[in-house]
Amino acid sequence: MSTGATHADSPDAHAEAGLPVVWFDRPAGRLQRELLEGRAQIVDVRGDDPLEGIDRAEGAIVGAAIRYDRTVYEQAPKMRVIARAGIGFDNLDLDDATEFGIAACNTPDGPTTSTAEQAVALIFAVTKGLKESALRLEAAEGDYWARHGHLELAGSTLALLGLGRIGGYVARVMSAVGMNIVAYDPYAAGERFAELGARRAATPSEAVASAHVVSVHAPLSEATHHLVNADLLAAMRDGVYLVNTSRGGLVDQDALLAALNAGKVRGAGLDVTEPEPLPPGHPLLGRPDVVVTPHVASATVAGRRRIFTHAVAEVMAALDGAQPPNMLNPQAWPGRNA
Repeated sequence: MSTGATHADSPDAHAEAGLPVVWFDRPAGRLQRELLEGRAQIVDVRGDDPLEGIDRAEGAIVGAAIRYDRTVYEQAPKMRVIARAGIGFDNLDLDDATEFGIAACNTPDGPTTSTAEQAVALIFAVTKGLKESALRLEAAEGDYWARHGHLELAGSTLALLGLGRIGGYVARVMSAVGMNIVAYDPYAAGERFAELGARRAATPSEAVASAHVVSVHAPLSEATHHLVNADLLAAMRDGVYLVNTSRGGLVDQDALLAALNAGKVRGAGLDVTEPEPLPPGHPLLGRPDVVVTPHVASATVAGRRRIFTHAVAEVMAALDGAQPPNMLNPQAWPGRNA
């Protein structure tokens, strides 16, 4: 018996009698089929309708592109559980999910290693001016050594805005490089700071004031939207480097561009932007002092497998009648799973 992904309008969509239906908001690949083989029927989106087939969904595994709120849940009368394939869940309306009796989950341990590695890679790329140097070489500008003037990380200071799983990983790696770590995270316990050897800052402004590099690892919410704005950038030292691998909405890109143009920010490394992907010709693209990647930090082979393995585990737990371990709205349990 195969659970190969079926087009939502295909006559084969009901072929897997007795198995629950798990819906994907993108075409399901070999990995997803492998993980759900013999356990669920897969229905996925193949056409222009982003919610194609969601009316059949008992469980859903989703990305970050669509906002899942009552307007979506009303079209999914059978849905009992929705799992965000990743850490961030700002596109899941938890209040609406709770009202509809839907267990909402994420996969907080799935993207950690790969995303943290990308943050570290971006820190090295921008502080060493790799893109800038490569472009100068390609243009045969000459005088490379004298014009370089970037940062030695050992002995410099890294400010982390957020000290969760990914921020903590980055702290460990960059401490080993020899950086001094300061962090702002109002939700992290004192033991967390002590464990990571990080100095605790009382405010974001205090955290960034002495930092040579600032790396953003906060969740996106109404309170943190544009956390890195003109005021916070002004509080940073001249020539600071900024890295963001969390959510594009955490950084005011207009303020960042102004700071780059003024020389306040020496370089920036961004895996997340607003919007995603950035359109061709966007002023952040093509700059020698900015490295932009298209929100791919977690998409290593190992990272992708871990994320979807965890997402499938969350969904199947709920469909089997057990509360998912990473349920974001536990007050909704058992809801439609009763």
